[in-house]
Amino acid sequence: MSAVGAVADRTERPAYVRFERRPIENKAATLEQGKWVGRDVDFALITPPYSKDVHVVKCDQWLANLEADLRNERIPLAWAENYRKQYHAWKNGQELPLNGTPIKGWGVISPAQQQTLTSINILTVEDLAGINDEGVRRIGMGAIELKNKAKAWLAQLSDKGPLTLENAALKTENANLRAQVDALTKQVQALAAGRAVESTSTETLTADDILPNETPTPTIKRK
Repeated sequence: MSAVGAVADRTERPAYVRFERRPIENKAATLEQGKWVGRDVDFALITPPYSKDVHVVKCDQWLANLEADLRNERIPLAWAENYRKQYHAWKNGQELPLNGTPIKGWGVISPAQQQTLTSINILTVEDLAGINDEGVRRIGMGAIELKNKAKAWLAQLSDKGPLTLENAALKTENANLRAQVDALTKQVQALAAGRAVESTSTETLTADDILPNETPTPTIKRK
């Protein structure tokens, strides 16, 4: 099992990985040619979460181990994808992407506490929330309080999704109710206005309105 795979068995957080490019000498070629002969090789330096141990593996072998660990379901797909992104970013001189919310700049704790955590490779809030006993010992005094702060902060974030949907549904329902009330109010006002016109109108009756409008039948005289 690779170092990364071993980490997956110990914790739910991925390992911390950094990279170095080291010169590897071909001693036989150096002796033969009388000058240094070699090549630069990329190495992955893997530190299990909350540990001081560092596993050094050539990146070619490390990437092959990732594929094997992924096939055997020893690590999640998201971990493997993030590891590849980190290596690609490093090769291109970019800052390595983190798997979570960076501790650096996290305003819930002081800059000194941020520095303490990053110095022992606790680089994200998610890492802090999941620290094990070894991580607590490495942080020292106040570790449990820091862990609880991280857990509470993440719980608050996870609650925002359902709360946002609930608020949106309530706003929609309230808008529909207001529209229905406005429509009913207009109907009532219209009916009230119609009754007022009917009750205030007056009509003058004449004889023609009462008597039937008939033409008299002429009288026929007989001889």
